[in-house]
Amino acid sequence: MEDSINPFRKAGIALLIIGIIDVGVMAYCIANKISYSSSFNIFAVVAGIFLIRGGIKTARAVRWFSVFLAVAFIGLLLVTPFTTPFGLLLIQLKLNALSIVGSFGFGFVLIAVLIWVHLQLSTPESLSLLAQSGYKTGKPKSAYIAGGVLLVLAVGLSAGLLNGESAQKAKELAQEQLGPGFQYHVSNMSTSGNSGRASVTAYTDKEIHSVQVQW
Repeated sequence: MEDSINPFRKAGIALLIIGIIDVGVMAYCIANKISYSSSFNIFAVVAGIFLIRGGIKTARAVRWFSVFLAVAFIGLLLVTPFTTPFGLLLIQLKLNALSIVGSFGFGFVLIAVLIWVHLQLSTPESLSLLAQSGYKTGKPKSAYIAGGVLLVLAVGLSAGLLNGESAQKAKELAQEQLGPGFQYHVSNMSTSGNSGRASVTAYTDKEIHSVQVQW
């Protein structure tokens, strides 16, 4: 179809290309035991194929989720300086500026892609097709609300978990390994009953170490 007939085509091609690249990167990271997480991969590939084929239901869903994810990611970038100790952010920027800038840059690119996809699916031609199929074409207010609620819940649960009794125990165990000369921050943790495991970041103004603890 031409874009005049299928206004979802550009967004579909973009998602398909991004999804294929992301799947390739994910496969490479898995093969080389490199940590990697993504919000696109196979979902972007499938959504891209359906959009290229003119899938109206897919366009409606992607239009909603693009707003939902953009709100959540924007919020996540904004709260990062408040959920990570300022001293740790400074030393990370000092010792590994390229990685930090790259992470934030990737986040901005991801948000830009989501906004662009939403705009492509909100053109007059796109909205006309959605309206003809009986779908609402106004701003997806529920997506904004859901994205905000998800962010609040995620930050609240994370703050409670990473600053509670178990987090304090994880810091104490890490301090037993490296001593009192470091400041400690629990980066992630999982618990089950009275047992658990955590990754603790130990840092000074000159160095950073990652400590794995379990109890």
